[in-house]
Amino acid sequence: MKYLRRFLSKWISQLRKDHVEAELGREINAHLALMEEDFLDRGMSTDEARLAARRAYGGVEQAKQLHRDERSILWLERLARDIRFAVRQLRKSPGFALTAVLTLALGIGAVTSVFSVVNTVLLKPFVFRDPDRLVVMREAVDEERGGRTAIPVNYRHFLRLKSTATTIEDAAIFAQLGVSVSPNGDHPQLVGAVVASPNLFHLLGVQPMLGRSFVKADADKGAVEVVLLSYAGWQTLFGADPKAVGQRLRIGGHPVTIIGVMPPEMRFPQIALAQKIAFQETARNAMLFEPLVPSERDLKADMGGFNYKAIARLKPGVTLAQAIGELDALQNSYTISAHLPFPFGIALTPLTRDVASGVSGALWLLFAAVGAVLLIACVNLANLQMARAVNAERETAVRAALGASKTQLVWSRLTESVLLALVGGAAGTGLAFAGVRLLLALVPAAVPRLDEVRVNTPVLLFAAGISVVAAIAFGIMPALKSLRVHPQAALQANSTRTANAQEGRRTRNAMVATQVACTVVLLIVTSLVLRSFSNLMRQNRGFDSSHITVAQVDLFTPQYDVEGAKGSAIRLALADRTLTALGQLPGVQSVAVTSVTPLTGETWVDNLFRPDHPLPAGKEPRINVRWINPDYLPTMDSPLVAGRNITAADRANPHVALISARTAREGFPGENPVGHTIVDLVPDDKLPVTVIGVVADAHINGLKDDASMVYLPYWAYTPLTLSFLVRSSQPSDVLIPEMRRAIWQIDPQLAIPTLESMDDQVRDSVATDRFQAVVLTSFGSSALLLALLGIYGVLAYSVSLRKQEFGIRIALGSGRGALVKMVLLQASYPVLLGAGIGLSMAFGALRWVRSLLYQTPVVDPLAIGGSVVLLLAAAVMAALVPACRAASCNPVRALRME
Repeated sequence: MKYLRRFLSKWISQLRKDHVEAELGREINAHLALMEEDFLDRGMSTDEARLAARRAYGGVEQAKQLHRDERSILWLERLARDIRFAVRQLRKSPGFALTAVLTLALGIGAVTSVFSVVNTVLLKPFVFRDPDRLVVMREAVDEERGGRTAIPVNYRHFLRLKSTATTIEDAAIFAQLGVSVSPNGDHPQLVGAVVASPNLFHLLGVQPMLGRSFVKADADKGAVEVVLLSYAGWQTLFGADPKAVGQRLRIGGHPVTIIGVMPPEMRFPQIALAQKIAFQETARNAMLFEPLVPSERDLKADMGGFNYKAIARLKPGVTLAQAIGELDALQNSYTISAHLPFPFGIALTPLTRDVASGVSGALWLLFAAVGAVLLIACVNLANLQMARAVNAERETAVRAALGASKTQLVWSRLTESVLLALVGGAAGTGLAFAGVRLLLALVPAAVPRLDEVRVNTPVLLFAAGISVVAAIAFGIMPALKSLRVHPQAALQANSTRTANAQEGRRTRNAMVATQVACTVVLLIVTSLVLRSFSNLMRQNRGFDSSHITVAQVDLFTPQYDVEGAKGSAIRLALADRTLTALGQLPGVQSVAVTSVTPLTGETWVDNLFRPDHPLPAGKEPRINVRWINPDYLPTMDSPLVAGRNITAADRANPHVALISARTAREGFPGENPVGHTIVDLVPDDKLPVTVIGVVADAHINGLKDDASMVYLPYWAYTPLTLSFLVRSSQPSDVLIPEMRRAIWQIDPQLAIPTLESMDDQVRDSVATDRFQAVVLTSFGSSALLLALLGIYGVLAYSVSLRKQEFGIRIALGSGRGALVKMVLLQASYPVLLGAGIGLSMAFGALRWVRSLLYQTPVVDPLAIGGSVVLLLAAAVMAALVPACRAASCNPVRALRME
């Protein structure tokens, strides 16, 4: 209790300092007055009594100071004193203070902006119950070349694993897709939907804010069709009407009943089917949730039907390795007992890591790059602080001679850096809000969870932490230098001789080398990424995207979603009418149809089965099946390399196929594939198809992928998704309204999720690569500029300190060229050392960049050599100005300086 009263008393004294100080003065004066009266009573005169009283009391100011020390919080007062001193010093150097604050504000703002994205996308857990126990489940197959590939989940396999596994608490199976919604009976709009087993939300630990969740009976055949709305879907489709629950909505032409609305924090994660299967753009933000009603094929098929994803919750205490071991063993055992043609395994990935798997490498690289730029900026500020510390050596020596401790000297110098960092950090935090908006405008839409990115409490704490780290980074060396100041030497020697001590030169050279090393790493990484992006855009794609407009049409309505040959015939009739209508538009040169929109990843993946050359189960080449019309190859400008194209005459005998050159190499090694047959490709048709031609390889799934392709005529089987490709002399922005009108004249209830130029599709498909190339280029350029400023600043300062030396050299006959050479030679030591260290660091870091490069070796001589040469050339330019200034020194003026 005594200590608490003392603590409170001290804080009250700090808050009422003037009052306490006045009270102290009155108390001391009262003591003096009493002592004066005592001396007066002893017969002294007034002056003698006053003097005797003061002698007896002792030093008044000393007494006041002892009392102040007793009632004050010493560390707080010292801190306040150091802050006032730092403010006065910075006011004397407004140029330095402004430069430091702006540099830190830009650096900390950039780092904080990038961290806000990294934190949300890569680090922030989902708002589900115990999210660390949630894993994404996929099946896995062994590759012929070694390794395992994750594939989508088979419904029958999922049910068996869920019922027998002991390491998982629960599991839900689902699919994410785009569906057409007609809230007002008008043209349908495409929205994202999740079709899942009814236990999905119980598994995630989420309850609706309105209405009820799914129950098991909702997935029974014949049950009333129901749907849950996401919070965004509730606002978009029903204007946040609380009476939406119970209303009807038409989805894909089916009337369904709304039973609930999910809370606003419930954002369903974007989970890809597999690594090479792109996430559907229309399914990106789920607005609807429907119960999954399995088909007869789903319930009975062990092969095929790999169309789903699954989320599982591990039991408490179960590790990921334990779950994988058990599920893998169960899969292998079932493979043997069910006599499946090849073994299946299980791939489990933590939910947060799986969602960000496609962008984590690029985001961490971006974060490392902006961190390196901030480090270089801090080194520049450290150089400036070192120069200020040298100029303040006499002042430091005086303070040390008067009794200042080493801790006080260090903290006094460090306070200035902390103050600058805090002001710069506050300004940088303000800039981070604008930086986040800029990043969100630049970051590709494929990056998940962008709608959750905010400058929130963790981001603000990070900004504060990075500000303190920055203060230590650029302030600790100048602060520690004050410990090495010898008062007598500093007061006797001039600052120039002190600054030119060997130790001072070593420190400045070390800082320059650090800047150069970081810059070399950034330049090499940037050069490799730019080379990779250039290779990606300049390669032979196998098709010409110019002057092509793409319209994707979804037929998931009761009218077209009919099983068997009847449904295919209905869809074929629609495709024929659409091809005719689009071909009659002005300026159209050709119209093609394909089952998959180009550059949207792998879809309809199958194995190549040759009846004349059977292979062991699981060893057949993997292929991508596409359904096309005869004008597909001319429209895409994809050349044939052997055989012939599909023609209208083949409509009478639809069992023909085209294959890509890669399929020919892998499926028919050393043979001419034309004339050979393939089986098990056309749904509900067991007849073999004959290869009639070989098409040049094309990067049609994605610019980084030349998958093995098999092209079949669309009249053999017409799928539920059709993409019409129109080559026209008209620009796409003119053609798009005409195409939309023509399609809706055929059927106004057709959903058109994609309608854009193919050039835009190409740009969208490489948006992530372009983003990292652009951002890394800006950071690499910033690092190079900062490094040059650092080299220039150090050399310019060094030259200014050595004017006397240069004046003496010129006076003794040294040539100007020799002085320039000497300065450049001295500058070359830290630059070459930093370049060497940077190369070593780059070779160690490049393995992290390998997965981001396309057809670019990590050890690329052109990229690495070019980066080093660029830096050295820029360093020479930065060093030339101080070198020329040294050579132009006036010896008479230099010798009169001191």
